[in-house]
Amino acid sequence: MTGIYRYFRNRGPTMAALLIAVAMIAVVPVSGAALPVAWNATFSPEENSKFDAVAGTADGGYIALGSVLAGSGEDLLLVKTDGRGSEVWTERFPGMAAASVAETADGGYIAAGYNATAEPEQNAYQGSSLLIRTDAAGKEEWRQVLQGEKVSAVRPTADGGYVIAGWLWDPPGSANDTTAIVTKTDGSGTPTWNRTFPGAAANAGIVTADGGYIIGGTKSPFAYDIGDAFLIRLDTAGNTLWEKNYAVPVIFDVEETDEGGFVHSGNFWYGLVDAKGNEVWLRNMEGLAGYAVTLRPAGGYMIAGTDIRRGEAFAFGTDGDGAIRWNTTIPDTRVYAAESTPGGYVLAGIRHLSPASGAAWLAGLEEAAEPAPTTPGFGAIAAGAALLLLFAGRKRRG
Repeated sequence: MTGIYRYFRNRGPTMAALLIAVAMIAVVPVSGAALPVAWNATFSPEENSKFDAVAGTADGGYIALGSVLAGSGEDLLLVKTDGRGSEVWTERFPGMAAASVAETADGGYIAAGYNATAEPEQNAYQGSSLLIRTDAAGKEEWRQVLQGEKVSAVRPTADGGYVIAGWLWDPPGSANDTTAIVTKTDGSGTPTWNRTFPGAAANAGIVTADGGYIIGGTKSPFAYDIGDAFLIRLDTAGNTLWEKNYAVPVIFDVEETDEGGFVHSGNFWYGLVDAKGNEVWLRNMEGLAGYAVTLRPAGGYMIAGTDIRRGEAFAFGTDGDGAIRWNTTIPDTRVYAAESTPGGYVLAGIRHLSPASGAAWLAGLEEAAEPAPTTPGFGAIAAGAALLLLFAGRKRRG
């Protein structure tokens, strides 16, 4: 924070007034109250299900993507809701786990899922990812397979195509376990270019305000070692503008700020970097996995995820310097994704129905704009008294 200092020749009443005002206003407590849960809804309660991604839609509702356990595998669960979480329609796509979803410019949706199999004897994985384009009613229009890739995020681009961030599973015996990849496609999901980054795995990716891209993740996807978290900034053609590592284990989500920087969250830490990736601040949140970060409408940031120690969902809001302003916990749930809304936030994850079962779950948090004071409080009275003292001092010198 930048301080502004001025030199006053006549220090007597002037400085006394300022000191009184500052001292009195500083003792006004900051509210740490929890935000109210305005609504919550569960889906497919008769099956083990969860949501892994959520996005706002142009009509004020939400599109949520998750998975339903089906035999030995998973089915993709795509649900459209209104602004209070009431179901509009549901579609299922067999044979894949959920990764990411977004609304397209024409009101349809792009969903990304993947399937993977482990080879324990070789300590290796293999699989593929799928892009599924649907119309506004959730009916599939086309799909594309990305062989050997595990997708983490998909976002529409201004040219009508898509950008996908994730990683490749490297073959057994390779120098690295994974290779981070960014793939650009046309409007039919056909790849037009990709960029790879050996020894890394991308968990998050967004389109930046200038039409470029930024990805975040870790260089140790199966261990989350301290110092392995990274952000990589790309231009519109996929050329690397900068690459930075940070003293944290992993980045799960990243969001561009109004000032052109980037706020990120992960296991036990959240932070802010400027437009060139230089660290502005870093905050510890011991025991919390921050799976989602988004901007607060009133300024600052909202971090949401799961308290690993207690096994319950959390969401907290911060100011622009990362200091926590409010904190909400929701028992018997876990949050894996979140999104800002005009009046607050939507959380997506799982509600535990029993020790052995859970249901896909959405919840809405309401956050009103921080109002300007309408009646004088303690700080305002102190400031007024200080101004009277200042005026009296001036009058005596007149």
